[in-house]
Amino acid sequence: MGNPATGQDIEDTCTRCGDTWHVVMAKVGDRIAKVVCKLCGSQHNYRKGAQAAAAAREADGARGSLRRKTVRSAVPTIPVPPPFDPTRPPRPYSARDLYIPGERIVHPNFGEGIVANASSGKIDVVFPSGPRVLAVAKEIPNLSRHKPVANVPLSDRPPDET
Repeated sequence: MGNPATGQDIEDTCTRCGDTWHVVMAKVGDRIAKVVCKLCGSQHNYRKGAQAAAAAREADGARGSLRRKTVRSAVPTIPVPPPFDPTRPPRPYSARDLYIPGERIVHPNFGEGIVANASSGKIDVVFPSGPRVLAVAKEIPNLSRHKPVANVPLSDRPPDET
């Protein structure tokens, strides 16, 4: 039997009810990606292809468990802090204050750090344990608000376009 098309029946074990009859719901190229159980209607990834690949590996003589290999990331490096003025003492961190890049702050949990970047509502701070994004006060916009208008007659009809 060939590779079934979308909408055709296929065998796979349901994760919810345990039934084996399913319908192919989605394919990626020739590979079946999603199936729908005919009994309970649940949708899940098609796993029979992984079982067939494991059987082929065992037939080739490569015995062992089907554990996924974990990808280990590189050792995180501590970024270089931006230049700062060492003569100025560090300020205690407060989410209500504004900070500028190059300013030193003292956080109650992370210790002393240097502000690397400041944008509206947040700052990037380099601490010895690593970089962090902290919340700060938003800058006050210099836009003026519209003033409400009172006692202006409003028509209940749109203006005539003539």
